Amino acid sequence: MTRTRLLVRTLGELLITAGGLVLLFVVWQLWWTDVQAAATADRALEQLQETFAGTAEAPAPTSPGTPDEPEPTAPDAAGEEPAYEPGEGLAIVHLPTIDQTVAVHEGVDLDVLNLGVLGHYPGTALPGEVGNFAVAGHRTTYGRPLWDLGEMRPGDPVVVETAAGWSVYRLERHRVVYPSETEVLAPVPDRPGAEPTEAWMVLTACHPKFSAQQRLIGYALLDRTVPRAEGPPPELQEDR
Repeated sequence: MTRTRLLVRTLGELLITAGGLVLLFVVWQLWWTDVQAAATADRALEQLQETFAGTAEAPAPTSPGTPDEPEPTAPDAAGEEPAYEPGEGLAIVHLPTIDQTVAVHEGVDLDVLNLGVLGHYPGTALPGEVGNFAVAGHRTTYGRPLWDLGEMRPGDPVVVETAAGWSVYRLERHRVVYPSETEVLAPVPDRPGAEPTEAWMVLTACHPKFSAQQRLIGYALLDRTVPRAEGPPPELQEDR
């Protein structure tokens, strides 16, 4: 009987210890990664803001007419020379309706996304260009920059800032896909092989929250570009 009680007590202590370790892991995963990534993302944002503010005016990008796992590779991108080095900052995305401003770095590997920034899919278009400017970001943990992506509504602005100025996109719709459905990254989203004539942007994040089973996709279409010399567009004014 004594031996049985000793065995039960030992087993109970092991279970308590295991439970404590699991709890610590959950705290680390859901809270501490946010704290660390938020600090890193803030520094990345500040560095890009300083860089853009100190850059001489550059030609605005051409617009069409007048207006938690590694992510897949964009289709139709093979053989293209990357415009930016992996991890290099290239833009700032402003999502004013969900009060989010976040830096964009080149690449969608976890060592980029875990910084709390958005990652640009290599081989996809750059901001304001005809084609598909595609980015990915965490929806939970590591700063969760796209936590509220699903709360955005058609017509909401997605403003992308570069040294040249601002590209103002408008959200068109959302769609939920599986990670294997890489056609969302095509130059014409969902139409691999089609010739692009418009400037699209897609934002990709894990779905549902706290799961990587699927992807939530936000599709936005370029409305207009604003040269830096003209100042920020009204969508970014504080009194909106």
